[in-house]
Amino acid sequence: MKNSKKGQAQPYSQNQSYPANLKDELALSITIPRLPSAVFGGNSRQHWRIRYRESLAVYDEVLALVKETGYNEGMLVQPRMEIRWGIPDKRRRDFDNLVARTKPFIDGLVKAGVVGDDSIRDFVSDYGWFESPRKPMTLIKVYRRSDDYNE
Repeated sequence: MKNSKKGQAQPYSQNQSYPANLKDELALSITIPRLPSAVFGGNSRQHWRIRYRESLAVYDEVLALVKETGYNEGMLVQPRMEIRWGIPDKRRRDFDNLVARTKPFIDGLVKAGVVGDDSIRDFVSDYGWFESPRKPMTLIKVYRRSDDYNE
């Protein structure tokens, strides 16, 4: 994010979109009709086999959604991912738990061949939320980044 004055960061709200480079091009957009499972949260006490089985189901779901969109561009180099959670009610939710619970969705994009790796050096992420009355959802948009980031 660009600073307005040297050394001062501009405020960022979780409900606002990260200022994207205007040259970034949308490569993929999928909507998962639920919030990420609590099984993948840091506070979950589920057995590893249950987590494993559920992660395989999430990978298959993401792969099916990617194929449904007709995506066939191969792996993107250093893409920007915008992940938004549609919160269906006014309960308080812990932001970093939602981020942790979203990991299987990102891993599914890696297994689908959209993203090469999910390490912090290989993609830029932007998380946020919006109100979605009675319809929980997770929106994932993957952008092909412009060459301006590599300079």
